[in-house]
Amino acid sequence: MHYSLLITAAPDEPAALTALHTARAVLERGHELYRIFFYRDGVRLACVDPLCDRAGSWQQFVHEQNLDATVCSGASARRGLFEQSTDNLAPGFELAGLGQWVDALAASDRILGFGA
Repeated sequence: MHYSLLITAAPDEPAALTALHTARAVLERGHELYRIFFYRDGVRLACVDPLCDRAGSWQQFVHEQNLDATVCSGASARRGLFEQSTDNLAPGFELAGLGQWVDALAASDRILGFGA
């Protein structure tokens, strides 16, 4: 079974941590994570920020599992992230548009969303 996740929760919101635990559980049960799409305030989870432990946990998970972690470029631009440079984008994350999310919707058996 192929899952995709939509993360809209900011790093300090409980839903961001719930999403991380759910993503781990999906893999532990032998399912595939087709794509994790970070949107709205969820794009902050891809930003290198030593003050945010939850962002670090997400970044480590994406790196260790070699996951398709896509960050919405429009949502990032609206928050002033990654506009001039992607130096602050964590390794393993990729900037892309909503077309990547549409692709995930078409390719996945299950879609899970986390955040408001």
